[in-house]
Amino acid sequence: MSESKTAAKPISLATTALRYRDQLAQGRSRIEARFRTGLPSFQTATALSDLYDQIVCSVYQDSLRQALAGGAKEQQVQRLALVAHGGHGRRDLSPFSDADLMLLTPRTTAASAAPVAGALVRDLTDAGLDVGFSIRTPAEACSLAWTDPKIYTSLTESRLLCGDETTFRRFRDSFRSGAKRRWKILNQKAIETRREERRKWGETIYLLRPNIKRSRGALRDIQLVRWLGFATHGQTDLAQLASLGALSSDDLETLRRAHGFLLRLRHELHFRSKRSQDILDRPTQMEIAKDWGYQGDLGVLPVEDFMQDYFEHTRGVRYVSAFFDDDHRARSRTAMALERVLSRRIDDKIRMGPTHIWVIGKKLDSFASSLPDVLRLMHFANENCRRIAHPTWLAIRVAMQERSWSPPDPKSVQSFLALLSQPGRLASLLRRLHELRIIEQLIPTMKRCRGLLQFNAYHQYTVDAHCLRAVQAATDFVEDESAMGRRYRRIKDKTLLHLALLIHDLGKGYDEDHSEVGRRIAGEVADAFELEQGQKETLQWVIHKHLLMNTVAFRHDLNDPDVVHDFAAEVGSVGRLELLLVHSVADLIAVGPDVLTDWKMKLIEDLYLRTRRYFETGNLPGENDPELDQHREDIVSLIRSSGGSDAVVELVGELPLSLLRHRGADEIATELIHVGEWLGKETGCYCAGLVEPDGGAVRYNVVVQQGDSRIGMFARITGALYACGLTIFRANVETVGEDLLWDSFWVSDPDFVDQPPADRIEKVCRVIRKAIDEPDTSLPAARRVWKTKGTDEPETVHLLPTKIIFDNDTFDHQTILSLFTYDRLGLLSEIAKVLFANDVSIQFAKIDTHLDQIADVFYITDAEGQPIVDSDHQTQIRDAMLQVINQDTKA
Repeated sequence: MSESKTAAKPISLATTALRYRDQLAQGRSRIEARFRTGLPSFQTATALSDLYDQIVCSVYQDSLRQALAGGAKEQQVQRLALVAHGGHGRRDLSPFSDADLMLLTPRTTAASAAPVAGALVRDLTDAGLDVGFSIRTPAEACSLAWTDPKIYTSLTESRLLCGDETTFRRFRDSFRSGAKRRWKILNQKAIETRREERRKWGETIYLLRPNIKRSRGALRDIQLVRWLGFATHGQTDLAQLASLGALSSDDLETLRRAHGFLLRLRHELHFRSKRSQDILDRPTQMEIAKDWGYQGDLGVLPVEDFMQDYFEHTRGVRYVSAFFDDDHRARSRTAMALERVLSRRIDDKIRMGPTHIWVIGKKLDSFASSLPDVLRLMHFANENCRRIAHPTWLAIRVAMQERSWSPPDPKSVQSFLALLSQPGRLASLLRRLHELRIIEQLIPTMKRCRGLLQFNAYHQYTVDAHCLRAVQAATDFVEDESAMGRRYRRIKDKTLLHLALLIHDLGKGYDEDHSEVGRRIAGEVADAFELEQGQKETLQWVIHKHLLMNTVAFRHDLNDPDVVHDFAAEVGSVGRLELLLVHSVADLIAVGPDVLTDWKMKLIEDLYLRTRRYFETGNLPGENDPELDQHREDIVSLIRSSGGSDAVVELVGELPLSLLRHRGADEIATELIHVGEWLGKETGCYCAGLVEPDGGAVRYNVVVQQGDSRIGMFARITGALYACGLTIFRANVETVGEDLLWDSFWVSDPDFVDQPPADRIEKVCRVIRKAIDEPDTSLPAARRVWKTKGTDEPETVHLLPTKIIFDNDTFDHQTILSLFTYDRLGLLSEIAKVLFANDVSIQFAKIDTHLDQIADVFYITDAEGQPIVDSDHQTQIRDAMLQVINQDTKA
């Protein structure tokens, strides 16, 4: 009999793995079909958990049989316990979630656990499951949990799948009692771990490309409530926590609704991508909005409607979890006692300590329900840089949730304006007011912009989040020792500045230009707040013109006296200039990281200084400027000391201000000497590549004696750079004297993480020289650049229209051509070729690229040197540009 069994052919491991793989795939398909026909998200998660459980338990039984066949002792194997934890433990799985498993073993049976574990992990992996696995004794599991918050939080939601109940119960009881004894340190570690995760994945709920598991207000914050509840109350179930009084019924309902929505969304992402996927990118947002039946509204796209729902749920989660965290955070009794002992009375209702401010207990209920009192408290907190104590916030939150909407009364308005007058902790307090929906009671249009998308890669935040971040960016200047800090502190009454930043983009989401709509909204707010007529006019002007400074600085030739004169005439005074400057810089900072580059800040600073100088002296750029004259003298002195010729010295007087400012005398002198040497040879063009100080870019300077060949020069240079595989993200085109065309291009080189070597820079210069000196010679073919998967998004997300604008009103002698569109590799070169083909001469250019969008400005004339005013010629140029912009670039 024994020999017969030995001779029997065993079932192939490959056949077994294939059977389980088919079971998993077929099970997911059946569940997806049910999900598509309306199976709720919780039932979908339960069905997926059942599927995982069936496969895991079957494989586990196979592993036990293999271990026994290999000589393991049955009595020891029977004492093992297979435990699901994390999302698998709480039966909260999505279609392609990991299976987190722990094999519990008494110490005496650890040797028998190893072969079981090896077979289990191998076969589950072969079956197509992603497995997180560990072997632990109950004591080891607990010990590791007390030191590692990630292990602890996962084990709070452990569930016995199969095996010995006694082993599991021993672990569970020990873990529960140990967690209760250590609740303070465990909660502190869990909160800090979650804070670190949020720093990585997004501190705000208003990200336009959120991680629905890890970003703020997402599924992880719901899980955090469960983890804190386990250590403090011994429960992870939200309903049980509510029954214990740890959660209010309203908070429980908020978390349940959000959990259902987010879980459905996570299922959707997994089913669509056929893999674990938690990033909600822009194309997927659009697809889901359509498939889920979102219709949009007047001025609101379906995708914006969908994302407002998303932000509404994550806002609720963030709000509930933040208060739950605060309730379950360990506090030093000594520090709390000291806070009260050292406190002083502000009035008959409010006390203020060294770090916090609060409402006296017996006055709290009536105080919390009074909007004027709440705003007055916030004003005191802001003015004195104090945090509002948690019990006071909690009472305010409950009272404001129950408060019905009513028009703002004069006391509330005055308290709100007083709050806006000081930097202090203004941004943080405004965020709290926004969460409590108090701001929209004072400024009704704020409600429409709550969670409203700005559907482009330039903005990283929703409209309301961007406005709040702009306030924070301005108030951060209060401690800044830079020139911007000094200018911010010079603004005596900061109320209008902060109010303007808070509402400056509320006109978005309409067909009309948002600055025009914003001006009307500003007027309505000024009337509601009963501002003086002069304050109303200033508020409306700042919001109507909040893009003016950036537009002029980034898209116009600041060397042109008319540009500065017209800008100064629009601004009108030094006071308004400084108000607009701080607003413009704060607005750019609030767009997202790395938007306010050094180059942009220098341009803004340049425009500000030129305009201020005009207000103070009446001198326009280049007129009676002692500092600039000294700079020229320093350059001349360096040139002469280096043996430079008189012809080179003459160039100093012809350099435009853009080439003189923001660059040291040494750098300019050296470059002019090289240009002078080239001029002496009178051959070809001059080209040199200079690595920028930060090492992140190379600036290629190209100087040409243009003669009659100005048309097409820009096209040949951009074509050469494109052929070398370089990405142009900034360019300036200037004229020195009457005959020298001086172009500068800032590029990044994808072939080099750090700065490119000298031989690479020289190779690019050779290609540029050949393109200019031998214009009839074909450029080398541009290299194929392979895109990394996931780095670019489909063209369907390009919701913003391309704009091509011809401006013949600003100047009589030139046409300003502005282009706003989405960028792609080589587009600038193709645009330049269009201008060349249409006999367009580029007199001046500013090229700016940010992420996926470009804003290019060209000062152009026709072949006769005249502005392009003929409508047919403009249409011909526009149509040709649109053709290359819209052409299919897919290989």
